[in-house]
Amino acid sequence: MTAFSCTTEVDEFGEDFDRDKMDMFFTRIEEKNLGMGSISIFKDGKEDYQNSFGFIDIENNMEANSASKYRIASITKTFTATIIMQLVEENKLSLETTLDNYFPEIPNAEIITIEYLLRHRSGLFNYTSGEFEAGRNFESATRSELIDYFISSGTIFEPDDRYEYSNTNYVLLSFIIEDLDAKTYDQSLNDRIAVPLELVDTYNGEVTNSEDNEAFSYFLENDNWTPILETHYTLLQGTGSIISSAKGVNIFYQALFDGKLISENSLSLMTNMVDGYGFGLNSPAFYNKQGFGHTGSIDGYRSSTVYFPSDDVTITYVSNGVNMVPNDILIGALSIYSGLDYDLP
Repeated sequence: MTAFSCTTEVDEFGEDFDRDKMDMFFTRIEEKNLGMGSISIFKDGKEDYQNSFGFIDIENNMEANSASKYRIASITKTFTATIIMQLVEENKLSLETTLDNYFPEIPNAEIITIEYLLRHRSGLFNYTSGEFEAGRNFESATRSELIDYFISSGTIFEPDDRYEYSNTNYVLLSFIIEDLDAKTYDQSLNDRIAVPLELVDTYNGEVTNSEDNEAFSYFLENDNWTPILETHYTLLQGTGSIISSAKGVNIFYQALFDGKLISENSLSLMTNMVDGYGFGLNSPAFYNKQGFGHTGSIDGYRSSTVYFPSDDVTITYVSNGVNMVPNDILIGALSIYSGLDYDLP
């Protein structure tokens, strides 16, 4: 997880920022083939800036717009962690509940707790760094097939020995959500988050459909955006499966930190960093401004979101084509938004 940078002090975000310069920043990104996507900035609970650029479907000449939706990849983990904390508040499980209550065949299941899964401290092998990353990722997989793979892949360290990012943890959490809610992960996401927040553009993704304003992903080859074969959605549940717009992610993060989804105590647990990671959250900084958020990467999609409590500002960038480091795009946008000197690309 990449933090921003840090030495100068920023007084306040969004105070009479140069909107024309911000527009020009994203015009340059589009004109120079540095990226395609959408950005949204919220301040005090309202959208203060939005821009969409590039295409969601180049073959059919469909341009991105403010409602375009993207695979948000690992930002999904913040949603999954939030649902887990709702279940904890409902006394359906605890952070100390061990994995053997649900999947006793998983190695070290009697030691691995819900908290270890949330914090990436389980020691379970990261399934996306193995067979699924080497070609298997384009095929569908059932829940039982994934569990069998997790069992056979084993562990790489003892539980709570250290932090090591593993997508396996959040797939397992999504299965636990399904078992406790007695419904699919998609239904739980809808009932617990999307419907209460009126997020019609946020759901568990399936095969990309540009007719629904969903973006295909691309990579730049010989100065042309070339489509990328997408990872099968059944492999990503709970860890990288959600589709949303930049605005949709901002609405979710705003609600999370406003206490509309979980209690203040639960949020405090989520934002408590151990080795740089909380529950589905990390803690990047922009100069003197400390934030909470997550990044994501799958196929040609990249996503970054950060909430800054000191200013009640949320920024989300979702992309379906990358030729400039997304972190640098966020730094550029935040620099302009905070009135700092910034040279356009």
